[in-house]
Amino acid sequence: MLRRVIALLLFAGCMQVAQAQNMRFTTKVSATTIGLDEGLQVQFMLENAQGDVNGFTPPPFKDFDVVQGPMQMQGTSIVNGSRSDYVSLIYVLQAKHVGSFTLAAATVRVNGNIVRSNPVTIEVVKGNNSATAPSTSQRGGGFPGGGFPGGGGGDNGNGLPEGVLRKGENIDAKLKKNIFVKVAVDKTSLYEGEQLTATYKLYTRLPTNSSVTKVPAFKGFSAKDVELPNPPQATEEVVNGLTYKVFTIRKTLLFPLQSGQLELDPAEVDNQVKLLQVTPGNRKRPRDPFDDIFGGDPFDDDFFGQQGEYVTVPYKIESAPVTINVKPVPANHPDSYTGAVGQFRMDASIDKDQLTTDDALTLKVTITGQGNVNLLNAPKVSIPGAFERYDPKVTDDIAKNSNPLSGARIFEFPLMPQEAGDHVIPAIDFTYFDPVSQSFKTLHSSPFTVHVTPGKQTKHEKEDFSVGKNELAPIHRVVTSWSKASGFFFSSVWFWLLLLLPVVPLVWLIMKKRREDYNTQNASLLKHRNANKVALKRLSLAAKYLKDGQQKAFYEETSRAVWGYLSNKLHIPFAELNRQLVTDKLQHLRADRTTPLFELMDDCEMALYAPSGGKGRMQQTYQQAIEIISNLEQDLKQQQV
Repeated sequence: MLRRVIALLLFAGCMQVAQAQNMRFTTKVSATTIGLDEGLQVQFMLENAQGDVNGFTPPPFKDFDVVQGPMQMQGTSIVNGSRSDYVSLIYVLQAKHVGSFTLAAATVRVNGNIVRSNPVTIEVVKGNNSATAPSTSQRGGGFPGGGFPGGGGGDNGNGLPEGVLRKGENIDAKLKKNIFVKVAVDKTSLYEGEQLTATYKLYTRLPTNSSVTKVPAFKGFSAKDVELPNPPQATEEVVNGLTYKVFTIRKTLLFPLQSGQLELDPAEVDNQVKLLQVTPGNRKRPRDPFDDIFGGDPFDDDFFGQQGEYVTVPYKIESAPVTINVKPVPANHPDSYTGAVGQFRMDASIDKDQLTTDDALTLKVTITGQGNVNLLNAPKVSIPGAFERYDPKVTDDIAKNSNPLSGARIFEFPLMPQEAGDHVIPAIDFTYFDPVSQSFKTLHSSPFTVHVTPGKQTKHEKEDFSVGKNELAPIHRVVTSWSKASGFFFSSVWFWLLLLLPVVPLVWLIMKKRREDYNTQNASLLKHRNANKVALKRLSLAAKYLKDGQQKAFYEETSRAVWGYLSNKLHIPFAELNRQLVTDKLQHLRADRTTPLFELMDDCEMALYAPSGGKGRMQQTYQQAIEIISNLEQDLKQQQV
């Protein structure tokens, strides 16, 4: 038990030591010797600090002016598999005097313990110190993550970052100098079909958000793009002594399809460049930068303050066009040349050498190598007439992102034997042009011998050329009489009946439709014609009420039958029906016809409100209604005639 406790304590102690060794707090400067009119970039970096971090105190910059800062930066860097978390504060200073000055250590409190950075001595000389300016690696080294996106991390030679726009500085010249796009090609003169690799790159030393608005079309080329990392990964390149962040926009393998002068189209990129425009004065009393990051208390320091404001500047750029000289391959190429350019191998085989006429065999030709593999045409294959040949099946097996383009194209020729016997498929020749040796090279396969036996299925019936078979019709030397040959079914009665059978339902549908249309358009006329039927139907319902002794229902139905008859017969809408209108319509009838009608209507109306008389009166009313409607129907018909 005691041993375990001791081991645990030793392990904890080792972890504390390891943590203490990994945590670093350093001061780094962009140069140790500067001119009096030059800027100095100072970075305080705290790496792998864990726990409570606060109380950052910079050294007193009594011999310098703070031009910019502090600028905060935090992130993670992985170097040789070792992960490092860091927080840094950056100042841009300008010396007040010539001489040698020492920047004292900055301090920060980590978990209650004060940690100090290393002091740095700066030599300030008169005038420009470009001759003794530090190298790019010195300026950029030790600034993990300082750049894109957000931008490049270069400085302008005065110690100021390029992202700072000084008063009076030409912004167009600054953008042109620090952001551009260009295309790099591995060759500008090549043969038709030979591979060309074109890489479009964006170079920047400024903080910018960029988007590609136009990609080249590569007219006259067959193009195959190389897949790029997503999101884009920045690299560094030195151009004219300046270090740029470089982003690859597009990388394409190109194969010219024609000879002559071909041009690579430009790529266009839109940039939103973020610059800090420095203005003097208006310093504010800031918070402790480390407190902003770790959430501590405010920090008192007279040096901290922000000057200037950020501005976003749109900037559109495009690459310069590149002219490619494409030479034709030599004209004296062998007949087996089909356009392959590069270095290739060939393998040819058949899947069987013995079969019947019912089977099929496959001749497989595999072309492997580097070059325009994706553009290879099928080799010229000579197939004996004893085989029926079909178009080849083409399969590609091209290595992903290979450069130069590498892989294989496989051609599979299906062959159907038509005759039994021993047949020989001649050797296959494949010729390609090697741009390295600038010569044609031909590959040969071995011939293939195939033994074919008769199958069970006959491909087609043989023609019988025996006597009496397949003879020509006799030639008539005079005009013969024509006779009509009648068929068994055609032109018979059943043929015509069946032919007319689909017409019958069609005629019926047409008639039905016309009748429906007529009825719809003449609803009033139908009501006039059927007025007597409708009235008698309603009176039959009144007779039922009479039998049941329901006086009110009887008189209602009788009254409805009489008024309904008058409405239909006299073409009067039911809503407009009244005694005066009926009198006017029937004024041409005799009074002995109309008087009983109005008396009946009065009796029905009075009986609805004061029923009396019982079944005897109801029976009398029912008979009067039938008689009156019948007489009116007869009189009105006579007048129409």
